[in-house]
Amino acid sequence: MSADKSKGGKYDDARVREALDLLDVVARGVARQLGSRFQLDDLKGYAHEAITDVVAKFDPNRGVSFRSFARLRLRGAIIDGLRRESGLPRGVAARLRALEAADLFVDGRAEEHAQRSPTAEAADTRVQSFLKGLATAYASGLVAREADDGNAVSDERETIDPETATARRELRTLLDRALAEIGDPEGTILRRHYFMDEDLQDAAAHVGLSKSWGSRLHARGIEKLSAKLGELRENR
Repeated sequence: MSADKSKGGKYDDARVREALDLLDVVARGVARQLGSRFQLDDLKGYAHEAITDVVAKFDPNRGVSFRSFARLRLRGAIIDGLRRESGLPRGVAARLRALEAADLFVDGRAEEHAQRSPTAEAADTRVQSFLKGLATAYASGLVAREADDGNAVSDERETIDPETATARRELRTLLDRALAEIGDPEGTILRRHYFMDEDLQDAAAHVGLSKSWGSRLHARGIEKLSAKLGELRENR
């Protein structure tokens, strides 16, 4: 790949090479999570054109490493490419939403906590909160719109056993209840994004916020949602 220097922005040949190497790792990871139906070169192709943009937009002053920044952006480009395809099997469509939700949470949390230096105790609490939030984001993306996937198709290779199907329906019900209790604007952003399938930028605009603030509030909302789900499960 050759980066186009005429487009402006920062150009760093070493980072372009690093991003190219990282793209192979990211594409293989997505392939493992989605199954063997996709060719590795096809997955890489979705993100190839994003590399120059990733290098140009990286800002080391945000307190996030280039590899972490590039990994999220490249995986996001692959997911965007796959989502543009019609007729994806329901299981694949659900896992794509889950991966996207997890990435949004990681990105928003990086925005929220950039350049902070917590104590060791606070850092440990933050790690625990992050892991719970990451699991909640993935689960939210997996089940929130599972019942009405308009463009997805069934796939006989991805049958879900009755116990798993029941567990997902129960989680979706719990998510609905939890979202009603976490308050606004986080609750509105999460509901519009996950249950109404709005782009995060549009969901944030609905409450008068920029995409950047929407990303931060998405992360805060996921952490609130994680705590509320824990409360609801304890009280069942």
